[in-house]
Amino acid sequence: MSVGSEQRVAAYRRDGYVVVEGLLSDDTIAALRARTDAWIAQSRDIAATDEVFELGPGHSAETPRLERIKAPHAVDPLFMDLIRAPALVEVMTALLGPDIRLQNSKLNIKSTGGAAVEWHQDWAFYPHTNDDVLAVGVMLDDMTLDNGPLMIVPGSHTGPVYDHHSDGLFCGAIPDDVSATFPDRAVPVTGRAGSVSFHHVRVLHGSDRNRSGRPRRLLLYEVAAADALPIAGGFGPFSDWAELNSRIIAGEQPLEPRVTAVPVRLPQPLPPQATSIFALQQQGDNRLYAKRGARET
Repeated sequence: MSVGSEQRVAAYRRDGYVVVEGLLSDDTIAALRARTDAWIAQSRDIAATDEVFELGPGHSAETPRLERIKAPHAVDPLFMDLIRAPALVEVMTALLGPDIRLQNSKLNIKSTGGAAVEWHQDWAFYPHTNDDVLAVGVMLDDMTLDNGPLMIVPGSHTGPVYDHHSDGLFCGAIPDDVSATFPDRAVPVTGRAGSVSFHHVRVLHGSDRNRSGRPRRLLLYEVAAADALPIAGGFGPFSDWAELNSRIIAGEQPLEPRVTAVPVRLPQPLPPQATSIFALQQQGDNRLYAKRGARET
């Protein structure tokens, strides 16, 4: 069965996500882990969050708490080469069509006790002219039930786009009274290292704390059909035509955007600290996982 099979496409259309087990080789994962380990070691000399390193609470040289590498594809060619790998392109073109553009990437590092990511929709951050947009999740470690795997509400990509504001500011999370209804319907996205998930930009998802003694590292790429253009005010800008074209990973960039009747809420106005989803969610009051964790401790 092809990795871009009709069955997988049908599952993605129905559920808003699909997982392809063992899509990447052990050697590829080993190379990605080695580069990640090098970044973690380098973060010991970093005192504050910057354009590449997103540091978590309690970070120090003795105990590095690196939460994210921002845009690893722009820092190391290994990560740009990966998203252009034939195995990934085959699945992406089956789901989005022949012309595909990379929007951004991020390497999330959820160490032992690592923070939860509150319930949200990626669409809230970067609305486009159409919603043929998805996230590719490369599992660098086994994703298990106890290390804070991605949780997804199947079918929610066809539902409403929820408000992600708190006290009038964009906070990147859905209000608690709404998100409290999701966990009973959510399913965990688990798999062995080398497996890859593909989830729709509008699907509801979040992840709990890492309660295991092992790290959970997830490399995420935001990709779009090339005729989906970012809407002003979102997190998907481009500087000029040449820069936009430099992000094409399959096919070509058309001049005509495809505009469909998709619901949009702008991620504006922003709070003072908007360096990442972690910083955004900490500033708002929409923090179901954080409040639950406080009650448990």
